[in-house]
Amino acid sequence: MFAFLPQIILLAAHLLAATAHGQACGCSSVVVPVDVNTLIAKDPNDPLGGLESNATALRRLNAKYDIFGVFCAPREKTAQSTDVIQLLTEEFQNQSYTAYACDRGLSTLAIDLVGVGKSTRPANASDVQYVTNGAAMSQLARHLKSASILPGVKPFNQVIGVGHSAGSVALIAGAVADAEHSPFDGLVLTSQLSFQPGQLGAPPVVSARDDTPIRWGSLEPNYVTLDIRAPFYPADTTLFSPRMLVYDNFTKDVAPISVIPGISISSLTANYTGPVAKLAGVLDQAICVGTGRCDDLAKLTALERVLWPKAKSFQVVLTEGGHCMDLDFLADKAFSVFVKLVNQFAGLH
Repeated sequence: MFAFLPQIILLAAHLLAATAHGQACGCSSVVVPVDVNTLIAKDPNDPLGGLESNATALRRLNAKYDIFGVFCAPREKTAQSTDVIQLLTEEFQNQSYTAYACDRGLSTLAIDLVGVGKSTRPANASDVQYVTNGAAMSQLARHLKSASILPGVKPFNQVIGVGHSAGSVALIAGAVADAEHSPFDGLVLTSQLSFQPGQLGAPPVVSARDDTPIRWGSLEPNYVTLDIRAPFYPADTTLFSPRMLVYDNFTKDVAPISVIPGISISSLTANYTGPVAKLAGVLDQAICVGTGRCDDLAKLTALERVLWPKAKSFQVVLTEGGHCMDLDFLADKAFSVFVKLVNQFAGLH
């Protein structure tokens, strides 16, 4: 229940990802402008983000946002690396998934969501809802298929969305809104299971400007942050470096208050027609440990499958790690599943 506020994606973290794999891969920072023209909830506390609201509860959002990201591709070009790209909504940092994927021939674009990191942070936090980011990610995916992200990089034929936690919910919001018109050729949704409205307890969020005035003193109070990070990790402290907690707390970011009730978007039916996979760590203290949800994989899969009735395929995979799958020593086990799924969805293996 604590895990749905975005992790920070600072330039330093991107640079670590860019250098982790030496000369095998090339990485570049990019900024991609997107136009978001969509209906969002007038009340940012709407648990379904306006996706099941009547017209009187909605307002039009028409805005341009700059999406910051880091594009990584193998230096040795192959059909695999030039035809398919993974759009990572919240980069897997520390033990970098961008590096892991690049070393296995896959290109990635790891982005900051609207309101997070180095992407546009609107002055009005209520503009930043899951529907906002869902629309932005869909526009970005269409851009990747129709235009060059960098000189010498041709448009990609397929875009696979790989989301983490809040990033997964943003992809779900886009899938609900776009249905069969989604530009994504597959969705890998990690550290995220469906929750009914009101099912989650209130996570320990505080106003970001009160938490760290030197960084966020100018933000409106509806931009919040977490003051407890431990639930992102396995309870067994031997499974991660104790330094990670210090680093994680130091580099945490903000999110709009709407991300908390908006988690309920995950309970909506998505008429998306591509393949879908959900990954959960059995040591995830937010969604698995103590909940019983991850004890029976067949039952969990059946329950989650109901919400994706038109998906080409659907599966739930349980991995060994915690909520932030890249921050513990079990990261490679999850990463290998990601690569397998992306290759499967793209028809590469």
